[in-house]
Amino acid sequence: MVAQRQPWHIVKPSQLHGNGVFANRDIPAGTRILQYAGKRLTPEQADAMFPVNPDDPFHTFFFALSNGKIVDGGQGGNDSRWINHSCAPNCEGHENSDGSRVFIVAMRDIAAGEELLYDYSLVIDDEITDELKQNYRCLCGAAQCRGTMIAPLPEDERRQAAADELREAAAELEAEMEQARNAPLKDAPAPEATAHDGEDKDAKKGKKDKKPKKKKGKKKDGKKDKKAEKKDKKDKKDNKKK
Repeated sequence: MVAQRQPWHIVKPSQLHGNGVFANRDIPAGTRILQYAGKRLTPEQADAMFPVNPDDPFHTFFFALSNGKIVDGGQGGNDSRWINHSCAPNCEGHENSDGSRVFIVAMRDIAAGEELLYDYSLVIDDEITDELKQNYRCLCGAAQCRGTMIAPLPEDERRQAAADELREAAAELEAEMEQARNAPLKDAPAPEATAHDGEDKDAKKGKKDKKPKKKKGKKKDGKKDKKAEKKDKKDKKDNKKK
């Protein structure tokens, strides 16, 4: 009798969001863990459906397939619908050859007890606004978390979006500069000149000119006079001696 192997996964409460799917035993990289099961819908049918949980209207069990169909894990689904999102996933979805089915596959070796996570990469047809990103906010806490479960824009679209933002900022700056150029200038009032201003300036100038200048040689001349007096006294003493 062959012993039945334990399943790869187990469902239990998650610290990220609600229920989560965890490795029930060590899972080698490349392992096909389980199929993402559910009812097939058209995009129009999916858009017309009411939220599964009205209190959490942005939570979805939809998984888009390349054949144009959408798998609704909330109808006829399996444990795969409880796998949470992460911007640093350890699993990813692999489609079969005709794009009619998708399987959750381990991207790397996953240890027993580790939560299984894949990147939802939600595709939204509307304009991606900050409010929309917040509605689909990410709670994974990974170092490279992008803050939302919405799929990142392709490189060319990111560049185009950045260029559009720059052009918009330049247009706003140009409009502000044009408004400043057309604004009327406010002339500052010139100080009123009086008849006394010129007289006061001339009077001050005259006082400055009349101020006596210092003579640098005055002290030296004083020293010379004292030396001459000493010499006269000495000559008088010499005459008395004679």
